[in-house]
Amino acid sequence: RSPWLLDRCCLAPASRQRARPPSSSSPSARSSCCATPRPPNSAQSTRREVLGSCDNKCQAVALSTENWDNGYVIGTHDASCDDCGTGRRCFTADPTKQSDGEPMADAPVNGDVCCCARTSVSGVPPPPPAPDGSLRCADFCAEGGYGYGMVIGTAPACQADCVADCDGACSVSTDFFSDHGNSCLSGAKRCCCARAGPVAKPTPRMPDHPSCNDWCLSAGYARGDIDGTSPACNGECEGAAACFLATDMLSDYGKSCFLGGSKRCRCWS
Repeated sequence: RSPWLLDRCCLAPASRQRARPPSSSSPSARSSCCATPRPPNSAQSTRREVLGSCDNKCQAVALSTENWDNGYVIGTHDASCDDCGTGRRCFTADPTKQSDGEPMADAPVNGDVCCCARTSVSGVPPPPPAPDGSLRCADFCAEGGYGYGMVIGTAPACQADCVADCDGACSVSTDFFSDHGNSCLSGAKRCCCARAGPVAKPTPRMPDHPSCNDWCLSAGYARGDIDGTSPACNGECEGAAACFLATDMLSDYGKSCFLGGSKRCRCWS
């Protein structure tokens, strides 16, 4: 079967599939797994098509209830499956680098990638489709069984780092998330989850402003607290089992940091 089939044709019987030949001038390399025709001169419409394709691929594994939950597209520059977070199911956006929508854990691609919420196939029915702006980072983490989630990084510089700022599953944040906030002029924001490894069942929906303690409990830790005092802050992890860059999304964040430091949400076993 050709990797340039329309999305709906990818899952259709062979008798109903119609292949679309590749073209060097075609935008097929920007779609997730299967090409979707683009209306000319419509970047927003194109993004909706790519996003829809990604969501479909994450939710429909084999015409059954097996699924990887919602998915979103990371791309336009040099994205790779590493940007989805360790182990999360990822599809390449370049159909020449995979066949028939088969998942690839670490696809070697520079361009767009499709990131799914789960690392393994879920046995529950897929959630409703998630167009741009309808899903929080917290919801994406919860679907995958990663506990609560929050966007870290402050525009315009952003500079959030998964290794230094998030001891849970971590992916590049985009305006797909309703809580992404203002765009970055440099660096990137991250969608940081409380758990490093998923559990089988989705996490209950996170309230809009949980405490640091609530955050840690969602990941199975015994308790949590925030370290750092405004205005300098300079919060430290001090041997905590897990440590996260704190944001004002947390109800006990307190006053903002004005002198360049940051607060930390620390989880204890």
